[in-house]
Amino acid sequence: MKRNLNHSWILMAASGVLLIALAFPVQALAHGPADGGADSDTIDDLFLITLIIAIPIFVLVEGLIIYAIIRYRRRQADEIPEQVHGNPPLEIAWTVISFLIIGVLFVLTVRVLNTGYEADAENDEGTPDYVIEVIGYMWNWDFKYYVGDSDQPGVRTPPGTMRIPAERAVLLEITSTDVQHSFWLPDLAGKVDAIPGYTNTMWLQLGSDQVGETYIGNCAEYCGTLHFDMLIEAEVMDPDEFDTWLAQEEARLGDFIPVGTDLDTPLPFDTADPDRGEEAYNSYCIGCHGAEDGVGPALTGMWDRAATRRDGYSAERYLREAIVDPCAYEVDGYSCTLMPDNYGEQMDAQKLADIIEYIRQQD
Repeated sequence: MKRNLNHSWILMAASGVLLIALAFPVQALAHGPADGGADSDTIDDLFLITLIIAIPIFVLVEGLIIYAIIRYRRRQADEIPEQVHGNPPLEIAWTVISFLIIGVLFVLTVRVLNTGYEADAENDEGTPDYVIEVIGYMWNWDFKYYVGDSDQPGVRTPPGTMRIPAERAVLLEITSTDVQHSFWLPDLAGKVDAIPGYTNTMWLQLGSDQVGETYIGNCAEYCGTLHFDMLIEAEVMDPDEFDTWLAQEEARLGDFIPVGTDLDTPLPFDTADPDRGEEAYNSYCIGCHGAEDGVGPALTGMWDRAATRRDGYSAERYLREAIVDPCAYEVDGYSCTLMPDNYGEQMDAQKLADIIEYIRQQD
């Protein structure tokens, strides 16, 4: 009777372990790759093929292990188990089968890796409807949109924010200005390296059912202190709304005059708005200049420190120089090379004045 009870407990425990193990494939199917990128269906297919092959192998192996534990367990302290010296035909069979399975998965994986990352007129997508230049830098992303027939990207979104039209073929040209990063939107497509001096590409083509969705991504290549904060926010727009937005941004681009690095050009502080400045500060500066010291000097006390940082400089002049030409004066304990040096091209005089006014009001 005791032996039967032991058998029952062993079988119940084994069944429980097997059921728990089988729950993982269910979770994988529920939270596997989303079908968002132009070629993410190929990634999804590979994922499912791998899972379909792996599940029966897992069940077979775990079943044999449980069977062996129960069938060949030691029953008496002095019992000598049956000695087995192998089965060459069986060993050859499972070695060949394993080799074939791995070979098939290898070929399928290589095909997927070579699909969807090269811009080519022979691709099913053909010529892209939109081209977006994606630039990684420590520790943010810039997104620049080619407009019309221009061979230079013009319209840009706030750092870390990308807008994508649904039902359109979008080509991303991905690069970096400093170290190697990796662009990753896990719900839309695979990872693509952002390499200084080199451009990689990725296709995105989303469906109408994804309009209004926002997908969060990140840098997937460790790149320094604030790597964890190098996030991507991809907003999917209705194609007509996207065209309207892009046209409006293009029209504003015609009126945009970069503030540049000339410190003698007056800034419009009389119309400076600290609320606009806070929004701009959170887009451009907060990652390195938070409330406490971090990669860069803290926002707290920044205005007072700026007033005494350089002889002959007012706080406004020093902050302006620090933003548009960060290496003109290097603060002890901080590296100026970690700060982008092109904010003079990205901001107009009003935005820079707004940011400086926001900093002033924090003290």
